[in-house]
Amino acid sequence: MRGKVPHIVQYQGSKRILAPQILQYMPKKFDRLIEPFSGMAAISIATAYEGRAEEFLINDLNAPLIDMLQEAVECPQTLIEDYSSIWEEQFTYGEEHVQHFYDVRDRFNNGEKTPANMLYLLARCVKGAVRYGKNGNFNQSPDKRRHGTNPRTLASNVYEISHLLKGKAKF
Repeated sequence: MRGKVPHIVQYQGSKRILAPQILQYMPKKFDRLIEPFSGMAAISIATAYEGRAEEFLINDLNAPLIDMLQEAVECPQTLIEDYSSIWEEQFTYGEEHVQHFYDVRDRFNNGEKTPANMLYLLARCVKGAVRYGKNGNFNQSPDKRRHGTNPRTLASNVYEISHLLKGKAKF
């Protein structure tokens, strides 16, 4: 695989590291890639990066995750701007910035399952590990050592992923 394949955030269980090995078993060119358990769509992104497929069907049981990926591909500027606002907001909490994560998580669990809220939770939670309780609520804790991915870093990857998949991906 030439160069560095973009990714949005660290995600436990991602196939991003394994993608070069997985792609060795795939044809060099094909019409459509179906990724039914996509997570962060690492295989679709790597395949698009290599220019191997013309169409991508990306799906996952985690609907807020798919909504976030769809917005990253179709409306990257909106996702980045909304994420930036949430990310910056945590600094208004001062030393209590961890409480900001819990506040965003509460909003998410109370129905505000926006792509930007999902992205912030992913960027800030422990080891990028998505966890839901029996009641369906996101229940992972924040990584207290860091503030999540800086929006400037995130923007570069999101725009590149959008460039690779826009007009080619269906969710």
